Amino acid sequence: MERFLEGILYSKDPKRFDHIKDIAAAFTSRFVGNNIIQDDIFAVVENYTGAKEMPLEWICLPIGDKELCACTFIRGGRIFVMLNTDIPLSKQIFAAAHELYHIRCYLEDNDSELERSGSILDANTIDSGTTQAEEMEANAFAGVLLVPGNSLEQQIKIFRIDPQNISADDVLTLMNIFAVPYKAMVLRLMEEEIFSVGKAKELLYVSLEDISKRMMITGKAKRWSLIPRGNERLGSITENISINAEDDRVPESRLRTDLAKLDEIKERYGIE
Repeated sequence: MERFLEGILYSKDPKRFDHIKDIAAAFTSRFVGNNIIQDDIFAVVENYTGAKEMPLEWICLPIGDKELCACTFIRGGRIFVMLNTDIPLSKQIFAAAHELYHIRCYLEDNDSELERSGSILDANTIDSGTTQAEEMEANAFAGVLLVPGNSLEQQIKIFRIDPQNISADDVLTLMNIFAVPYKAMVLRLMEEEIFSVGKAKELLYVSLEDISKRMMITGKAKRWSLIPRGNERLGSITENISINAEDDRVPESRLRTDLAKLDEIKERYGIE
């Protein structure tokens, strides 16, 4: 647990963390407003890249490897974000917000790393922290974006949660509102100084098995812990094939080949 808390920006570099909070606040003001994002994060990413006139393609597939959460790369002047839909929805949401930071760095700060090497987000970076500076920043950005400090304090008051005696069930209540993983929710409470580092450690020692049991018993945050089906996306592949067919842009033989390949991909990943 000590290593986990050392692998977050709030602990490693408080000044940089405050800077990331300012970046997230400015982004929220322009592209989110007063809304709690939850699974609207995908629309937020699309709106942002659209405002920057940068084409975006979502590749959302149940790849069967729970260690790989997401990756982002740039090809042919387009941003491609691959998201693993075989992980809980809360982790998909956090992963999308994490990748948004890398996209923002590319579009706002002229950071060429995304274009040169791409970005890969593994589960360990979310679950156990990281030693890589930009990954720490991306985690911090995602947490602040999805759980803004003012909204967090407001919801604590609305749900009559005692900041001095926050329990694991209280964390689940807040998870239900903000749609983030358990550890991310605990970290945001600590980062906003709702409670101490010691209290954070106490809550982080609660096993994920026990958290899952409480979700099942109380129903709190259960919807965000599920692995939904039917949200798969293949970017603009299907749309482009349809356009090619309607406009006779490619030979019939090429169209048959493209459709066969699309069917193969759908069958491999169980897409209807």
